[in-house]
Amino acid sequence: MNYRIKQKIFSLTDSFDIEDENGRTAFTAKGKLFSISSSQTLFDQADNEVLKIKRKYLSLMPACRLINNDGSEWLIKKKFWPFWTSRFSIDTPKGQLDMTGNFWQHEYEIRQQGSLIASISKKLISWSDSYGVAIHHPEWTPQILATVIVIDRIQHKDKNSTFGDD
Repeated sequence: MNYRIKQKIFSLTDSFDIEDENGRTAFTAKGKLFSISSSQTLFDQADNEVLKIKRKYLSLMPACRLINNDGSEWLIKKKFWPFWTSRFSIDTPKGQLDMTGNFWQHEYEIRQQGSLIASISKKLISWSDSYGVAIHHPEWTPQILATVIVIDRIQHKDKNSTFGDD
């Protein structure tokens, strides 16, 4: 399934609309205006809470947790080495995922033991951040979409994101 993640331009918080391949809003990520933890919540099209995105403070490298409604968690961490690239590890209840790719050209892949889970492509010319996401494991759709939002927050912590140091 293909999705498009678009950051809202005129929003006081980090908010994203996520459209399916037919252009319908499938999910929405909303931040809180006066939040110390700069957390976000992912909602489905019926406005039901799917998961929370929370920054992990006690970590050498930037990291966030995805807290699912069932209580399970995903941990997304920026890898230190090699330091000249941006690579991420994603710890899930069903094993570790790795995100690699060409971060200069904004083409990424998420894999688990060599198996392709998702492909991400960032639109280069846009008023706001916009990503195309092809998900090959639909059971992880909300978590993969939230992972892309987390990585956008980490990569742009000094620009348009509330992820920076509080």
